[in-house]
Amino acid sequence: MSKDLHSFNKSFAPHPVLHPLDEQLQAGLRGDFKRGFEIADYLEKTSPQDPRAAFNRAWYKMMEGKLLEGLSLLDAGRWIKVFGGQPLPTNKSIYKDEDLKNKSLLICGEGGLGDEIINVRFAEEFAQKGAKVVVACDSSLTSVFSRVPGVSAAINHRAAVDVYHDFWVPAMSAARVLSKEYKTLSGKAYLSAHPDYKKKWRDYFINQNTFKAGDLKIGLRFYGNPKFEHEQHRKFPPQDLINVLGDRPWINLQKEESDLKLETWEDTLAVLAHLDLVITSCTSVAHASAALGKKTWVIVPLLPYYIWALPGATSPWYGSVRLFRQSRFGDWSNVFTEIEKALKEENT
Repeated sequence: MSKDLHSFNKSFAPHPVLHPLDEQLQAGLRGDFKRGFEIADYLEKTSPQDPRAAFNRAWYKMMEGKLLEGLSLLDAGRWIKVFGGQPLPTNKSIYKDEDLKNKSLLICGEGGLGDEIINVRFAEEFAQKGAKVVVACDSSLTSVFSRVPGVSAAINHRAAVDVYHDFWVPAMSAARVLSKEYKTLSGKAYLSAHPDYKKKWRDYFINQNTFKAGDLKIGLRFYGNPKFEHEQHRKFPPQDLINVLGDRPWINLQKEESDLKLETWEDTLAVLAHLDLVITSCTSVAHASAALGKKTWVIVPLLPYYIWALPGATSPWYGSVRLFRQSRFGDWSNVFTEIEKALKEENT
């Protein structure tokens, strides 16, 4: 990121009507990151104690490659209920840098299902420090997370308060607690499909004859949780993506609309395991596919989720991901042009 892009402009003038935080959000949504940086610098100097300003500044720090600084600022969002969850009612402390040998550590999943999938990876590193790691998560993910390297047990969120632990970590702060920078993130796979479910769906595809020999097995996911605050900005016309595929066969990973009966996450992971390529908006399925090590193409809006803040077509978070970024607000045409070109390359 060019220094000139985010250097503080002493002649900066706040918008005469909008609050700087509102103006910053508007600027980000339309891709005016220069203005967003200016506002971040302005607020850092004029409102250094404002947790809302710190939370917004986090994204810009990560955009310029400063992951740990950004993660630390994100934590300010906990106090205004826009990041993570409520503190665990426990008299045990959040892990800092204590000796974990023969200690029990509880990782409390939080955020959406995608956030839980993103951050369960860090169980392995805590286990490597000597801890017995228990992960509290959404009940739909317990069986899947029980197979993640480093996890000794996965339990329902409601049981977290009753599990013995010496330390605990809010999952969305795990990367900060571990002092992660982009260069120290591992993009390796950490989820796995259950063998019984893999067999179930292998038999399904054989019997349904969905794909013929030699076909590129593609799965599509068009949108995520409609309750997500900015879901409207990451939604694109599904037919535009379908049109790009031409006569290539594909399956619908949109659980609500699919002919597939994806009753559990075990079903979803097993289906993903049988695919060659997943093309999706930024959803929990995108993270599940990438965490399986599956080739995953993620369609990213102008103002992306913080995981994708670092510019580029690849991500340190997942080695198997390729990012297709929207370049103009309200217009997805560049994305589908790039996907069409990439698909042709896949078939050569």
